[in-house]
Amino acid sequence: MSFNPVKDVTEGVVEGGLNWTTKQIKSLVDRWKHKELVFIQDPKIMEIVKEQYKSGELSIYKEYIHDKDILFLIKMGLTLKVLEHKGEEERRTNLRNKIFGKFKVKGLHVAQFVENGLLNRYIGILIDNVISIEKFKSDIMEILKNIEKYVLFVKTGDMERHIVQSAVTSTTSNSPSVFIISGISSAAVIIRNCEPKLIELLRDYELEKISSAQKENLFFKRILRAN
Repeated sequence: MSFNPVKDVTEGVVEGGLNWTTKQIKSLVDRWKHKELVFIQDPKIMEIVKEQYKSGELSIYKEYIHDKDILFLIKMGLTLKVLEHKGEEERRTNLRNKIFGKFKVKGLHVAQFVENGLLNRYIGILIDNVISIEKFKSDIMEILKNIEKYVLFVKTGDMERHIVQSAVTSTTSNSPSVFIISGISSAAVIIRNCEPKLIELLRDYELEKISSAQKENLFFKRILRAN
């Protein structure tokens, strides 16, 4: 049986004997189609999220990611990125809080992974060493579903020794092909202070950095050694 939300809602209005205008019906249909955005509450943010549904970046990700929950968090991350570029800091903070409230730390970290440009570059690193499309897709989903194992998000106030120890522990325990450390604003400064010690201790990895005035992203890529 086919399901057409626009047709069903429209017929429901007619059968109910309601004298609604076309604009009111379209508004009702739109709210029904995007009911997953209700938790955001801010209409302006909701409109930006809807715009991301047609973004080129999302189209690329959808080629390799088919998990609806993950794709939704990616849309949240793209929206955070737009809000950052627009200088809408209050709305950006509000959305981050909403994401945390609904999807907890893991969901927020997936959104931040996209917001900070990490997913984009991570895919680029995978492409450099792609073996098969299936392995490529599997590696993308692995990091998104188990993000705490592969990405360390540094917060303001984190101690440098704890960051270094966490990085050493994660790379030793999980042996990831790529381990990422990311932070913004004052957290970016903390990461920069840790960098020399991280290079010294993570000897099986080579470092690639993506830096800006407000962000510091360190990609530690495992060195492939001949047996």
